[in-house]
Amino acid sequence: MPIWLIWTLGLGVPLVAAAVPIIIHLINLTRFRKVDWAAMEFLLRAYQKTRRKMQVESLIMLLLRIAAVILIAMALFPMGCERVSDWAGDELGLSGGGLNTDAPLHLILVLDNSASTGYETENQQAFDRAKQYALTVVDSLEPNRDRVTIIRLSDLYVPPGLGGLVLTDEETEKARRRRVGQLSSMNLEGARREISATQVAAVDTNILAAFREAARVAESTPEGDAVGMVVISDFYRAGWADVAKDGSANGDFVNAAAAINARLEKSGTRMMFYDAGHYWPQNVAITDVRVGERIVGAGMEANIYVDIAYFASSDREEHKSVRLKYRVDGGTEKPFSAPIELAPGDSRRNIALTLTPAELALKDDEVKTGASRNIEIFTEQADGLKMDNARNLVIHVVPNIPILVVNGAPHPDPSKDETFYLETALGISSSKVEGETSDEPPVFITPNRVITMRGEQLASVDSFLDYRLVVLANVRDLPENVMNKLTEFVDAGFGLMIFDGDQVDFQKYNSLLYKDGKGLLPARLGRMGGSEDPVADHYGLAPGDRDHPVIELFTDTPENAAIITDPKAVRAWRAMTLPEGAEVDPLRPVRRLIDVNAPGGAQPLVLERAYGRGKVVYVGTTAGEKWNGLWSWGEGLPLFLYLEIAADLTSNEARYSNLSVGEPYRRVLRVTDIAPTYTVRDPAGTTTEVVSTAEDNLKLLEFGGTAQPGVYTVTALDRTEGGDTRRKWQERFAVNLEPGESDVGKIKAADDAGDEAGAEGGQQVQTALEEALGFETFVFLRAGDELGDGGPLGSEEGDREWMWLAILGVAFLVFETLWSGVISKPED
Repeated sequence: MPIWLIWTLGLGVPLVAAAVPIIIHLINLTRFRKVDWAAMEFLLRAYQKTRRKMQVESLIMLLLRIAAVILIAMALFPMGCERVSDWAGDELGLSGGGLNTDAPLHLILVLDNSASTGYETENQQAFDRAKQYALTVVDSLEPNRDRVTIIRLSDLYVPPGLGGLVLTDEETEKARRRRVGQLSSMNLEGARREISATQVAAVDTNILAAFREAARVAESTPEGDAVGMVVISDFYRAGWADVAKDGSANGDFVNAAAAINARLEKSGTRMMFYDAGHYWPQNVAITDVRVGERIVGAGMEANIYVDIAYFASSDREEHKSVRLKYRVDGGTEKPFSAPIELAPGDSRRNIALTLTPAELALKDDEVKTGASRNIEIFTEQADGLKMDNARNLVIHVVPNIPILVVNGAPHPDPSKDETFYLETALGISSSKVEGETSDEPPVFITPNRVITMRGEQLASVDSFLDYRLVVLANVRDLPENVMNKLTEFVDAGFGLMIFDGDQVDFQKYNSLLYKDGKGLLPARLGRMGGSEDPVADHYGLAPGDRDHPVIELFTDTPENAAIITDPKAVRAWRAMTLPEGAEVDPLRPVRRLIDVNAPGGAQPLVLERAYGRGKVVYVGTTAGEKWNGLWSWGEGLPLFLYLEIAADLTSNEARYSNLSVGEPYRRVLRVTDIAPTYTVRDPAGTTTEVVSTAEDNLKLLEFGGTAQPGVYTVTALDRTEGGDTRRKWQERFAVNLEPGESDVGKIKAADDAGDEAGAEGGQQVQTALEEALGFETFVFLRAGDELGDGGPLGSEEGDREWMWLAILGVAFLVFETLWSGVISKPED
C-alpha cells in the first residue's frame, strides 16, 4: 500500500470523521432566522438563566459524538494509525522501543537460522517470521546514515575436524570472526539482500558465541556512533538451555551480555529480543542411527540400531504413535517396527533392524571393489520439524579385508607355531558348521582375508597400503626401509598390531619404533616379566579403559567381564613404561586396554596409541602359547579379543562414511584409487569437481562442502584412450543433523514447572531471559507484537485490540443516545 494512502487513512480519515459532528453542530447554530416578539422575549430571559447548563450538555454531546467516530475510524483503519504511531516514535521520541537515537546507528542483528527454526506450523516456518521481522527492523533505519552487522548462527557454527576432532579455541574464534566479518557494517540495501538470501541451516544454536561476537563488534564501534542490538530467535531449549540461569554457559553469557548492555546504555538504546518461534510444538525425532558391526563384508548381515525421542513443550501434550520404515539405496519402503507409543519426553533406544545379506549383496561390477549402501531410516508420518524425521546411514560393503600377518617364529608343529591360532581366529568367515547341510546360503561372520609371510620376507614388500591391517607377531627387528613403510601405512589411517615374544629385540624396537615417544610404539619396552616355563605361575587379567569400544563390549555385563577376568593364563609378558615428561603427547594419549595382575601390581599388557590417522596396538605377550595359555584355557578370550581389536583397527574408513553437518570428508587414496578427476554430488544434485592433495607423500581427497544433510556421492573418473571419461570407482557418505536441535520446547524460568500457553508462554520466555541476563532493561516482543500487537505477522491479540476500539466506539454512540434522551427530557 502506498505511503501517501497509509497517511490518508491513518490521519486524514479520523480527522475528517471527527470534523463531521462539529460541522453539524455549527450548522444547527446558524440555520434559524432571528425574529423578535413578546413570547420570545420571555423565552430569552428563561434561556439566559439556564444557558450555562445547556452549553455544558451540548459540549458533552459533541465530545461523545467525536470520540465515537474517531474510535470507529481507528478500528476500521489500523494500518494508517500504526504508521502515524511509528512516525511519532521516530520523530518525536514517543516510542517505547529500544533503537531511538539521533547519532549514526550501528545495528547488530543476531539472526537465528539454526535447524530448529525450520519448525513449521500451518505452512509457516519460524524462520519465515524471523526473516520478515529482520527486514522490518532494517526498513526502520535511516538510509545513508545507519549500518548493519548481521550475525547468523550458521556463520558461528564450527564443524568438528577430521574424525570428529575438536578445533582449538583459537582456531574456532578465527573461523567465526572471518565469517562474521563478511557481513559486517553493511549498508541497508546490502543487509536486506543478505537477509533475504539467508536460509535455514542444519546447524546447532550457539547463543553464547553469538553474544561474544556481538560484544566484540559493539566494542569496536566508534564512540561517536550509537549501537543497537536485536536478537531474533525461536528461544527453544535446543539452543538456549546452556545460557539459561542454571545452564552450564550462563556465567560467560552474563559477562558478554553485560558488556553489550553497557555499550547500549552509552548510546541510549536497549537490547531487543524477538521471539519468532511457535508455541505448543510437538516433535518426534530420529536422534541416532548406527551399525553394530565395525565393518561389513559381502555375505554378512548388518545390525542397525535406531534411537528416537519425543520433544514437546508440555507433559499434557497428546501421546504419539510412531512407526519406523527403511529403504536401501532408494528402493522399496519397508516397515521394521511395530507402532511405538511415546508420551512427551519419552525416548526409545536401540530399535533393531537386521539387514540380510541379500539386501546388501554386491552387484557383478562391485565384487572386486565393494560398494556403499545407503540405508534411509524415517518415520511413517512427518511432523513440524521435517529435518529430523529421517536419517541416512552409509555402509561400505567390502568384498574382503586383507590382513597381513607376519610370523616371526614359525614352527612345523601348529601348537608351537607363533601365528597358527591367530590366523585361524582372524580367518573365521562362515557361520555354517562343517558337515552341516542347508539350502540357505551361509551368513559370513567376518570379511577377513588373511595373508601370511615370514619375518625375513618383509624387506620385499613394496608397500603396505594394499592391506587394512598388518600384524607383527614376535618379529625380531625391522629394517629401516620397512619401518618407514609401516609408518607411512599407519599414518594413512590403517592399523598396526604388534605381538611381543622371545624373538623381539626390545632395544632396537625402542630405538626405531618408540623414538622417545615420537614413534609408532605406545610405550618404552623393558625386559620380560614372569617366566617362560610352562609350569610357572599364571596370572589373570583385568580390563583397563572401559570407555574403549573394544573393552566396552566386555564390560557391559558381569558375564562378559568374566571373559577377561576369570582365566589365569598369562605367565610371561613384556615390561612396559608409559610415556613420561617430554615423551607425553596430549594429542596422542596412550590407552591401557588390558592389564596383567602381576605379583607387584597391575602392569599394562595391551596398549593402544594413535599415530597420524591410524592406530597401533601393542600386545605384551605372544600371539601363540610360548608365553601364555590363552588359546588352551582362555575360555575364548583371545578369539573374541583379537577379532574385536582387528575389527576396530580395520574400520577406519567407515568412520568417515557418516559425518555430522559441516564435518569434512577426507579419504586416503591408495595407488589403485588414484584417478585424473574426482567429483562429489551433494543431496541437491549439484556436482563439484574436487582436486586431490598431497600430505606427507600421501594422496588425499578432501571435501568440505557438507552443509546439507543427506547422501553425497564421490566418483573417480578415468580417461579412455579416446579421451572419454569412465567411472573408475564410486562410493557414498552420509551427513546428518546433530540431534541437539530437535528439542523444541521453549525456555522457562529456573523455578517454573508450569506449561507454556499463548501469552503466558511469552511471559515465561521473557522471565527466563531476565534471569539469564541478570537485568530487565530490554525489550521483548513475540511474533505479532512488533507493531502494537498487530504487526505484519498478525496475532489474535492484535485483532482483539482493534475489536475493543470498535466496541468502545459503539459504546460511546449508545451513551450519546442515552445522554441525548436525558437532556431532552422536559423538566417538572
